[in-house]
Amino acid sequence: MQRIVRFFAVFAAALLAACGFHLRGEVKLAPSLQRVVVTSSDTGPLRHSVEDAMRRAGATIAPAPGEGVGEIRMTQVGVQTLVGSVGANARVNEFNMVYHVDLEIVDGTGKTVLEKQPIEQTRSYTFDQTQAAGAGAQQDVIRREMERDMAQAVMRKIDSVERRLAK
Repeated sequence: MQRIVRFFAVFAAALLAACGFHLRGEVKLAPSLQRVVVTSSDTGPLRHSVEDAMRRAGATIAPAPGEGVGEIRMTQVGVQTLVGSVGANARVNEFNMVYHVDLEIVDGTGKTVLEKQPIEQTRSYTFDQTQAAGAGAQQDVIRREMERDMAQAVMRKIDSVERRLAK
């Protein structure tokens, strides 16, 4: 029995290695982004989440832009709730929440390393008229999850820029 378990463990490890799977790991910052300021058109938790992630990656967060300070600019930050579908009784059955951020990255030398580009995430959720009292709480949970996911998406963009610059 132990041989079978070992065989499947080795087989699974070989499959994972063969498919190219690897853990994402931490973002490695270039020297030009070791000191950064994160600016956002929204004072919500996204800015703080990105600042925390940058600190974990080894960056020093500067209080303001300046000489030798890179800048992560997040503009047009917002969440919009749209009607997804309407039932036969003319009542809303589904909503879509769209989280939008325009991201631009400037390194410490003042060079734009990522032109402004949009990042969007969409989540759909159903709305039950009989459970209307919990709809606001459901929206809050979805919004918090989307903010966390958006911070990770911003960090993945920063990482992809870093990898491109390293080549």
